[in-house]
Amino acid sequence: MTKTISPPGPRVREGELWTAKQRQMHSLHYVISYRASFKPELPDYCIRKYSKAGDVVADPFCGRGTTALQANLLGRSAWVNDANPLAICITRAKCSPVSLPEIESFLGDINWQKKIDLQPDSDLLAFYHPDTLRELYLLKDAISREESETSRFVQLLALSRLHGHSTGFFSAYSMPQLSVLPEAQRRINQKRGEEPPYRAVAPRIIAKARRALKDNCLQAIRQSGAQNRYLQSDARNLSPWPDNSVDLVVTSPPFLNCVNYVHDNWLEHWFLNIDPSILKGRITQTASIRVWKSFVAHVLLEIGRILRVGGICVFEVGEVLCGGEKINLDEAVTQIIAENRCGLQLMEVLIQKQQFTKLAHCFAVTNNKKGTNTQRLLVLEKSLSHET
Repeated sequence: MTKTISPPGPRVREGELWTAKQRQMHSLHYVISYRASFKPELPDYCIRKYSKAGDVVADPFCGRGTTALQANLLGRSAWVNDANPLAICITRAKCSPVSLPEIESFLGDINWQKKIDLQPDSDLLAFYHPDTLRELYLLKDAISREESETSRFVQLLALSRLHGHSTGFFSAYSMPQLSVLPEAQRRINQKRGEEPPYRAVAPRIIAKARRALKDNCLQAIRQSGAQNRYLQSDARNLSPWPDNSVDLVVTSPPFLNCVNYVHDNWLEHWFLNIDPSILKGRITQTASIRVWKSFVAHVLLEIGRILRVGGICVFEVGEVLCGGEKINLDEAVTQIIAENRCGLQLMEVLIQKQQFTKLAHCFAVTNNKKGTNTQRLLVLEKSLSHET
C-alpha cells in the first residue's frame, strides 16, 4: 500500500512501491553479488513508468549493471558508465549473454590438467586449494587469449564464483558479497578447522551458467544490448555522450564512505588483472558530506546536459550515519538542486519502505525502525528553460 503526501512543493509517495521478495526478476540479474547495488525491481518500476520502448536509459554509476540489463529486457538501449573497470566488465557481459553450449565449448577447449609454474602466493592460498588456483590461472590465460562475448561471459561467471559460503564457490568458506582480506580468511579457516578444499572450476561455472540463463530471453537482451554504450569515466565527465541525447537516467551515487569499492573487490581485481592502486584516485569515496555534495552537484550538471528536454532522472539515495548524525541524503540533493543551475526540477519524491533482507541485517542496515529499510528516489525533470 502506498501513501501520497501533497504538501506545498514536490509530491511525496511512500510505501512498498515494489515487492520486498527476493529474486523475483530475470535470473541474469542475480548472476553476481555486488555491494551497495539496488534490486532490479527499482529500475524496472522507473523504466516502465518514465520511458518507452526504443528509448535511451542511462546510468552514470552502473555497478553490477542492474539498470542496463533491465533496460535491455524492456526494449530500451542502455548507456552506462562507472569509474571502476570491474563494473563495466560485469555490465557488458550481462548485457551480452551467450548460450550454455557456447560456454561448455569454451571451457572444453582448456586443458585443465596442464601443469604451470605456480609461484607460491600465501594470500591466494588462504582461499584456494593449489589445484583450484592452478585451474583459475589456466582460465585467466584462456580468457586473455580470446576477446569475445563468450570469453567475457565466462569471465563474469567465474567472478561470481571466486568466494562464498557454499561448495558451489571456488574458495574455502568465505563471505559472498565482498573479498575479505587474506588475514581475515586465515582466521575463518582456523576457526572452522579447515584448509581450502579442491574445487574444480569448470563444473562450477557450468552449474552457475544454468542458473543464470534459466529465464532465457537471450536474443531480446542481445538485440537491445547491441545499441548499448559503455564508458569508464568519472561521472562528472560524461563528455562522449552528446547533449540532449538521453530519455531517462536511473542511478544511485556512492553513499558517502559506506562501501570501499577497492578493498572489498580485491579478489575480483586480481582475476581481472586490475591494479587497485590505479583505482584509489579514480573512485570517489569520502566521509565528508561537503565533499560528497560537491561531487553530486557536478554529476547532476552532467545529467542535466545529457538529458533531453522533458527527460527524467531518478536519483536513488538513502539515509547514512555521518559523525554519529543521521543524514537524509535526499535532503542534501534537494538542496544541491535548489542552489545549482543543473537544469533539473524536483517533481516527486518516492519513498520505498520494506522489511529488512537477510543481507541487510548482515551489513547492519538499520536506517529505519521496526525492521524496515528505506530507499528514497528523487524524480527530477529537465525543464525547457534549461535546454543546452
